[in-house]
Amino acid sequence: MSISMSEVFGLRDIEPKPRSSNQIWAKDVGYDEAPWYSERMGLTELEDFLNVAGARIDYVKIATSQVLNHPSEWLQRKIELYKKHDVLPYLDHGFFLRAYRNGVVDEAIEAGAELGFTVIEFMNTFGDVPSKQLKSWRQRAIDCGMSIIYEHHPESGWRKGRADIIDVPATADEIAQGAEPFLAHGAFTLLIDHEEIEIQEDTAKDVLNEVREILGNERVAFEVTSTKEGEMLWYTNLLDYFEMFGSDCNVTNIMPSQVMLIDSLRSGERPANLLFERFPELDSVRNK
Repeated sequence: MSISMSEVFGLRDIEPKPRSSNQIWAKDVGYDEAPWYSERMGLTELEDFLNVAGARIDYVKIATSQVLNHPSEWLQRKIELYKKHDVLPYLDHGFFLRAYRNGVVDEAIEAGAELGFTVIEFMNTFGDVPSKQLKSWRQRAIDCGMSIIYEHHPESGWRKGRADIIDVPATADEIAQGAEPFLAHGAFTLLIDHEEIEIQEDTAKDVLNEVREILGNERVAFEVTSTKEGEMLWYTNLLDYFEMFGSDCNVTNIMPSQVMLIDSLRSGERPANLLFERFPELDSVRNK
């Protein structure tokens, strides 16, 4: 009679998909490494990676630069490989933002669907786009066979490059009201950008728990900071989120090299002290 390592060491079971909590949303940047990233994800690496980690990942954000600049046949093979492991690739808010600025949102949605994407992310537009137009674009995505994600950003996320923008923390009602038309139209998740959580500071727990009370815990996901903005901020984000919202909360923007750590962190395991010695900025979460 055989016995698994999971049974011997009492490891956390991986909940089967589809799941509404304990979700991991990964980030795939393809070969767009420099100057921000130190890991790549081509087809050969991806297939091996998914054989190990595929059961742990629910969704994957395909970086917009990859969607626009990598060969379409190669990208289609990548999308199908993710789907083979029940991981759903999605077009992120950067894709929508770029399409809007170029005046090609309808065409971009259709082109994304032709590549094989079945999920697309929209974002708040701070009144720049009429609600009727947003509804039309959501319907275009649905008609193309896509599911919808809504991401809440602070104003600077929509008006990138505007030096005069001073972000003001949103209230729980403002976040929920922005999400409501999308959720009513079939969006399955409200994703909260990490910059919104950062500007909430000490009020984040109360405000965002109120959002979860209004919309439901299982309809909210929290984004970790990208490694391009800080090498280990993702780690402190995770421990803060698990402390504030429970270790089963849904987390997004997870790089491939981080995926296998998430379940261990959810279970309360922590890495060796060497990590804290190398990154003094982690002192604030050393005992979490």
